[in-house]
Amino acid sequence: MYRHFTIPNFLSKSECIDILNECKNTLTLTPAKVGTEESLNFKSRKSSVAFINDLGFLNNRLETILIDSVKVKGFSVSGLQPFQFTEYSVGEFYGWHKDSSVDNPTFSNRFYSTVIQLNDEYTEGELQLNIDGNEITLEPGLGTLYMFPSYTLHQVKPITSGVRYSLVNWVSLNKNLNEEKSLF
Repeated sequence: MYRHFTIPNFLSKSECIDILNECKNTLTLTPAKVGTEESLNFKSRKSSVAFINDLGFLNNRLETILIDSVKVKGFSVSGLQPFQFTEYSVGEFYGWHKDSSVDNPTFSNRFYSTVIQLNDEYTEGELQLNIDGNEITLEPGLGTLYMFPSYTLHQVKPITSGVRYSLVNWVSLNKNLNEEKSLF
């Protein structure tokens, strides 16, 4: 069963500003690559990224939402990966792609993807999902959290003005050994 979630106001405006300022002041952005490719692929993706391990309260808040929302019998949500802070300037985008792949061990453990919109001073740049051939444009909103299965085809359309900032993360599942033991 396919389940995607949109949670408006997951972060307040002041929380978004604080996170945005921390990331912009402490991280060094580099051009984003596609998957595990060694070279840049500007036909598929043009943006800049940096990674940050811990954003304090945000880690706990996001893990709580994931534990409450992502339910798979026999499994529990594992911890978060480092956050990907992403910057899209005018003309930048990320074409249709999936965040997980059974063919790539680096990404095969990604079960759910999360995207948090940190600002709204830009135009276009919508996050879209492709579900069974139907393109769905997710409603933009400052502080909004989007969650969807990592195998979902999705994209960020090109920015036409301003700069778009977001935080991306991925969650994996752990086999619940207690549940497994109770079956025997």
